[in-house]
Amino acid sequence: MKGIILAAGKGTRLHPLTDRKPKAILPICNKPLIEYQIAMLREHGIDEIAVVVGHLKEEIDLADVKFYEDKLLKGTATALHAAKDFIDDAFILIYGDLFFEITNFGEILENPNSIAVASVNDVSRYGEVLFDEGELRLKGIAEKTGSGAGFVNAGIYHLTPPVLECVDRTRESERGEYELTDAIQIHNNEREAVKVIPLDGYWNDIGYPWDYIDANMYMLEQIGFAVGENTEIWDSAVIRKPAVIGKDCMIKNCVIERSVVGDNSLIGEFSIVRRSVVMSASHVPHLNYVPDSVIAEGCNLGAGTKIANLRFDEQNVKMSVKMTVKREGAEVESEAETGASASASARIDSGRRKLGAIVGYNVKTGINVSIYPGVKISSGRWIEAETLVRRDI
Repeated sequence: MKGIILAAGKGTRLHPLTDRKPKAILPICNKPLIEYQIAMLREHGIDEIAVVVGHLKEEIDLADVKFYEDKLLKGTATALHAAKDFIDDAFILIYGDLFFEITNFGEILENPNSIAVASVNDVSRYGEVLFDEGELRLKGIAEKTGSGAGFVNAGIYHLTPPVLECVDRTRESERGEYELTDAIQIHNNEREAVKVIPLDGYWNDIGYPWDYIDANMYMLEQIGFAVGENTEIWDSAVIRKPAVIGKDCMIKNCVIERSVVGDNSLIGEFSIVRRSVVMSASHVPHLNYVPDSVIAEGCNLGAGTKIANLRFDEQNVKMSVKMTVKREGAEVESEAETGASASASARIDSGRRKLGAIVGYNVKTGINVSIYPGVKISSGRWIEAETLVRRDI
């Protein structure tokens, strides 16, 4: 049996974290997301693995896997089609933006032509899967049109080569993409019934920045505490576990609470980092407050830079999320391209009262910068001293 990981997507909703990295290699506790998936496959005896790349493909550097490029970037069906030459037997297919630790992966391996499903409180973000709960046979998949609690497509499949014929017959969806779920339904209706397998364990479709924080917080609990080689931690540092700190870091007189710190990073005097991810080569050096946030690689926060994580009205924090919009047969991704009649971003309720900022790569802030909850700062931005950042930059 073979394994295929789809890692071609642009990760638009995860901006600015996907400005310079494809979502499949975003670090979860300092280890690329895709490496967890590859480890799961290999633990179950699947050593022949292909990765379908596209957006920022040069950033994905993995040993002992085959690479195929999806040049169309028009959905999961075109991504699978890109790897058609790899498929000559049954295979496990995994979407590259998933983080999961499940106990019944073996059940998926035992059932050809099956789709895994996860139970969620709100199916509107996903493809809701309808099935016969007695026989666990697929009835249909409603792609991001349902609401309320239910089972959703978990992005893990056990498929066989005939599915490629069904992929060839898919048509562009209303969202402007070629959906693998359409091919699965063709297979289910015209070829062989598809079995549904509910997952047991942790599953996270990392679609929004707060999902990325959640995945790190989950893995922190599993690891407990870890410190990399050549990291110096001052005796005056307060580290409240769980915490993962990378190699070659300097941890001074600070507080780190339930957070991840990447390699070659600095957490300096009187800084506080809580429930956050600070990626590699970033500096949080003096009198900084970083709660419920992500600081991407290569950032430097000026002394006194503080991030707020709670609204005065105690409502959930909302965040502007970049969306791909289809207009007149073309996909557009920016306000300038869409024009006045369409918007490329939407304010999304994060579902949480506490959420800080998402700071892109190589951002620098001057002294005493204050940042509102739910703000996103694009990569490469420099923010002047004493600035109050109320909106995305």
